[in-house]
Amino acid sequence: MILFIPTQKRTHAMSPTQGKTPQRPDLSPWYKLNQALASAKEVGSIFSHTMAFLAEISEVKNGLLGLLDGQRGKIVVEEASGPALQRAKGNKSKADEGACGEVIRLGSAAVIADPASEPLLRGMAEDGRPAALSCICAPLRWGDIPLGILLIDDPHPQSDDGLTLLKAVASFISPALVVARWGDEKSLNEILRRKLERAIARMDLHTESHGSLMSDVISLVERTLILTALKKAKNVQLTAARFLGINRNTLHKKIKELKISLP
Repeated sequence: MILFIPTQKRTHAMSPTQGKTPQRPDLSPWYKLNQALASAKEVGSIFSHTMAFLAEISEVKNGLLGLLDGQRGKIVVEEASGPALQRAKGNKSKADEGACGEVIRLGSAAVIADPASEPLLRGMAEDGRPAALSCICAPLRWGDIPLGILLIDDPHPQSDDGLTLLKAVASFISPALVVARWGDEKSLNEILRRKLERAIARMDLHTESHGSLMSDVISLVERTLILTALKKAKNVQLTAARFLGINRNTLHKKIKELKISLP
């Protein structure tokens, strides 16, 4: 993994006339996080390393990790830490509810203006009094597949630095979460199913399919498979056909039908 992400602690280059060498951003916390994620096998471990990193570079004290349960359409707080958010662990809400649901739907980070009213954060209040906490939330994604959210307190609520940092961290830890939580469950079938569901959900039922959605999708999948197999086989059709599990004549026929150009 290539790593070049600046920390929140900014440094300013000094004038050459001052006779001092310009300082560079300290990347060691990001490097340590990268090393920790490489060996983390569980979601809890990934979250612990992430919170330690955030506390080191930005004074974050509270955070939670919510992951989607796609089969039930819910988001579940898998991990939570800090005096204000630890009570939220185990909470569930519909994946499209509240500001957290909006973050998942839009795929963009946001400020949680009223944390106490968030369905996913119920139980934050102590002795009936809502906890005074400014929160920010970023989506966790694997490509265009939503995984959940990372939510933390915002030690600098008047600045956009927290959102910028959180987006970077959420993007950084998402691949590790996929491996730790889903592993081989993210099969080709699952990836295709999710992508198709999301694409079709955005389509208008009456105007966009033109009555040919099934054939269009099948043609697209066949074309992509054949092109990829041919590239992998260095355009040797017999090898590509065996890889795809079809005979050479069928592959040749498909190449003609789909008007695939060969070198």
